[in-house]
Amino acid sequence: MNLQLHAGYFSIKNPLQLIDRWLNPFRLKDSVDIRGKKLEIMYSNRALTALNERDSPLIAELQLYFTCVVQKRVNFHEHSELETITANPKLSIAYHTVQSNNCDPVEFAEKHPVKKELSSKGAQAMRPSLLKIDHKNGQWIGDFYI
Repeated sequence: MNLQLHAGYFSIKNPLQLIDRWLNPFRLKDSVDIRGKKLEIMYSNRALTALNERDSPLIAELQLYFTCVVQKRVNFHEHSELETITANPKLSIAYHTVQSNNCDPVEFAEKHPVKKELSSKGAQAMRPSLLKIDHKNGQWIGDFYI
């Protein structure tokens, strides 16, 4: 039997990732209400440590981005003009659904251009339910689930 750990859908890309997940698990810490739906926020141990060291709140922008494909993005900002919801004194959340200017793969990959925010009933119904935040090698990393 030839076991190929790196070839399948459930493959282990890098065994060190398993050790990292074990040492830095995500824990539920906060929740906020976004458009009438609860968003649970989970932090890794590294993220909690980095947030607690901050003097000002970090802004996590959750963006459901419609272009050639639909993409979920989490951008982190020190300052922003976006409307935010306070999760705790160290973290604020902004969420919006946006449409790109066009479907040019190069433009999309490099700049993620935004044409407009979507305000239709269908777009408003799409809301995140879980946000995971990590801080690794000096960089904020986030992922959210609808």
